[in-house]
Amino acid sequence: MVNDYGKNRPRRRKKIPDAAKKEGLRIFFKLAGVLFIIFLAALIVIFIATPKKTYSASEKRMLSQRPALTLDSLASGRFMDGIEDYAADQFPFRDLWMRMKTSVLRAAGTRESQGVYLLKNGGLAERFDAPDPANFTETTGAVRAFSDRYPGTSMYFLLAPTAVSVLSDELPDNAITEDQDAFIDQLYEALSGKVTPIDVRPAFSAADDRSALYYRTDHHWTTDGAYLAWNTAKSIMQAGSEITFTGGTAAGRFTGSLVSKSGFFVDPPDEIRVFLPDNAPEDFVYTVNYPDEMRRTASVYDLTALDSDDPYTVFFGSNHPLVEIDTTAASDRKLLVIKDSYANCFVPFMLTEFQKIDLLDARYYYDNIDVLMQSENFTDVLFLYNANTFSEDTSLKTVLINRQ
Repeated sequence: MVNDYGKNRPRRRKKIPDAAKKEGLRIFFKLAGVLFIIFLAALIVIFIATPKKTYSASEKRMLSQRPALTLDSLASGRFMDGIEDYAADQFPFRDLWMRMKTSVLRAAGTRESQGVYLLKNGGLAERFDAPDPANFTETTGAVRAFSDRYPGTSMYFLLAPTAVSVLSDELPDNAITEDQDAFIDQLYEALSGKVTPIDVRPAFSAADDRSALYYRTDHHWTTDGAYLAWNTAKSIMQAGSEITFTGGTAAGRFTGSLVSKSGFFVDPPDEIRVFLPDNAPEDFVYTVNYPDEMRRTASVYDLTALDSDDPYTVFFGSNHPLVEIDTTAASDRKLLVIKDSYANCFVPFMLTEFQKIDLLDARYYYDNIDVLMQSENFTDVLFLYNANTFSEDTSLKTVLINRQ
């Protein structure tokens, strides 16, 4: 008789001695440590061997370069801050790592990356952070002092709200951002009596399709947004003509800087729209001069940019410290626009209103602004910034200081 007792009972595993377990773990951690060191060493070698970039085409910005080591920069901490920025901007395969990180965060339900929110409508919006109070006071003080130096010049300020404010109902739940509306109110109050505000927020809030006012992948407003802003500005600035514009879709499609900054994938890409005047005078012409490039053209549009990696530069090309536009407009008014890149697609709507328009980007301008004001006899000055850029800007106050 066969004894079946225990035939189907599970076999007992042999107990591994504690010493063997410890040895196995020691070997595993040792191997993992060696592999990690090899990985870091490979990254360092690649970092050293890879040519350093000066410009990021995907992020549309200049990249940090290796800072100079001086006793002053080391003592103040600027050197270490510069090294940190340099390493972050020049890190090998940076775009790939950012995309991998964002994909993991998005799968986990995260809708914010690098200060960029993924909106409910599928677009992106950059977070607004609180400005430095001291810098705000100094900058608004410089604007007021500049206005006092030219009491006969009409001065205006258009501080454009960004998508994070206008499309606030599209922000993800529990998104944290500072109150941009309060900041814009604070600026207009600080400049009260010196500079005339051009507040486009009511028109933007009432727009039928507020999402069309901003690119889905980029931080700029669209040409539609700029045109809506111009319709508000022209009455305040007493622009007398009744020129109307028709917008068409140009050939350029692009993925903007917020995609690269955040790592979020957004589809479809954005389109560039160029608005052309319907009823400009037949004899109206203008010329555009770029002093920094010693180049003159007959158009504010650089159509070759539509095939580049940054089609938004179809408006005036890349950033310039100063652009000079002379027109045959039936006007004796001359306008200086002190601006960021939001003005680039806005200015074409103004060409028939002024006999001269100069564009000054304070981030790149190093000449004496008083010499420019006095030599050109500007009748009007328009400050045009977006709220995010202006809240962080430190260059405007420097340019506005009288250096005579």
